[in-house]
Amino acid sequence: MNLHTKALSVACLVALGSLLAVSTSAQKFQLPTQAHQPKAVVGDATDGSRSQGKPKSDGVNPNATQTCTYKFTSGSGATYLQFCVTVNGNIVEFNSPQGIEQLSQGGALEGYGICDGSTSIGYYDYAYADSGNWGAPTTVSHTSTEVKIERTTSDGAWTLTQTISPVAGTNPYAKIAMELKNNSAATKLAFLLRYGNANPEAAGSTGNYYENYDGSIDSAWGNTDYNSTNGSTAYGLMLQNVGNPAPTSVPYGRQGFAITGVDGPAPCNSTANIASPITEAEGSIVYFYQVQLNKDQTVTVTDRYQSF
Repeated sequence: MNLHTKALSVACLVALGSLLAVSTSAQKFQLPTQAHQPKAVVGDATDGSRSQGKPKSDGVNPNATQTCTYKFTSGSGATYLQFCVTVNGNIVEFNSPQGIEQLSQGGALEGYGICDGSTSIGYYDYAYADSGNWGAPTTVSHTSTEVKIERTTSDGAWTLTQTISPVAGTNPYAKIAMELKNNSAATKLAFLLRYGNANPEAAGSTGNYYENYDGSIDSAWGNTDYNSTNGSTAYGLMLQNVGNPAPTSVPYGRQGFAITGVDGPAPCNSTANIASPITEAEGSIVYFYQVQLNKDQTVTVTDRYQSF
């Protein structure tokens, strides 16, 4: 496979997933199953979806948390943006435009994953659960406009440094720069992904978590209604790549796609549930990179969450 290609086809992604999928006997961990409870229709006084829609799962693994630590807010009305970041670097709330929560519907499922192509060991933290093979996070810096969080895998193989910041404007967004360092003495192929269980909410909700999902070379997204012919307003959440990985000397591939269900993907088999498009069903969005890093080399990829 030519790693200098800018885009990975869906067929290529599926083939990659099959190649790197570890056997059952070698699997060190499994992602827990999450299930949504039915949401009440908007306006129903008994609507308990905010507290019960997605069960909080901080107890699944003591390292995983859905607790908001760093909150950023800007704008108002159509330009409003508010999002929250955990100590681990998960985004657990995304409210934009004002009054429209697009990610946390009773609990947020969002985060990052790495697969070591040489060992088929995966590392992930999706807020509701993690792989259990991470060191503790370190907040490198925090200001009113940015938070920088560093985390090394427990085996010392990889260090992920995330710089997350709000970008205000007519279409504001949360910018996520993920810097991945190969700490080993060998050149390695790595797979780095961002995942979110997008649940855009609109007036005239159908009363469940069924949405529409899809992906492209540059993005993955979920929205409430492509056609919106019932008089309701449709909202969407997009996870979008911002530029190519840096430095430009790093061989790479990248692609956005949708997966069925609400669980975050196993990083070494991230395309197991790939589907395009997903219509009126539960799904999630993923933006995926493959990179080749020399010993002690670092690559930075940049994504953003924005309303559309």
